[in-house]
Amino acid sequence: MNKLSFSQNLLLWYSSSVTSYPWRNTKNSYKIWLSEVMLQQTRVTTVIPYYKNWILKFPTLASVAQSDLNDILKAWEGLGYYARARNFHNACKLVRSQFDSQIPNNFTELIQLPGIGNYIASAILSIAFNKPYPAIDVNVVRIISRLNSIKTPYPSSKNKIHDYLSYEIDNNSPGDFNQALMDLGRTICKPSNPECISCPINMFCKAYVNNNVNSFPIKKNR
Repeated sequence: MNKLSFSQNLLLWYSSSVTSYPWRNTKNSYKIWLSEVMLQQTRVTTVIPYYKNWILKFPTLASVAQSDLNDILKAWEGLGYYARARNFHNACKLVRSQFDSQIPNNFTELIQLPGIGNYIASAILSIAFNKPYPAIDVNVVRIISRLNSIKTPYPSSKNKIHDYLSYEIDNNSPGDFNQALMDLGRTICKPSNPECISCPINMFCKAYVNNNVNSFPIKKNR
């Protein structure tokens, strides 16, 4: 009988199946922040070459802050959603001027920077600074909604999901915990045709036990 906890099962699966991405080989907060900005609304496979080229051109936060916006936009060309690049450029300039080029390691200051919302702030804090902040995106909402058979649509279920993850997150490896959920939502707990039989946490999933996985998350009435 499996006596491991939810987070232990998740992290065990992650350690045995972790996908290698260039931003996962570093604890550099600038590089982790950059990757999270690029990954917004963009496929991982699309981001990888852009990320690698960006790091070659702008290896540090200071190099972004000191660059002309036109050069920033040129390097971003083809990635789309250009407001992300403008916000990132402005945020880097603010970090340089207000924080001596040191990315803040607390939520209150991070969330004030252009383009940084709850998800990116939590991702930076957990992955780069090892702080137990759950990073909640659409994949995580889907996973936890199924896991707990949450019968209210998001964002009404936001606090319930946040509270559950705040309790379950691994305090020793919060970054791995968050990235494991990201991978799980992308590869197994998919919106359609989820591969529940392969899920490392299916023994905790109420929707799986009740055979109604596809009923969650509950859709908000338009």
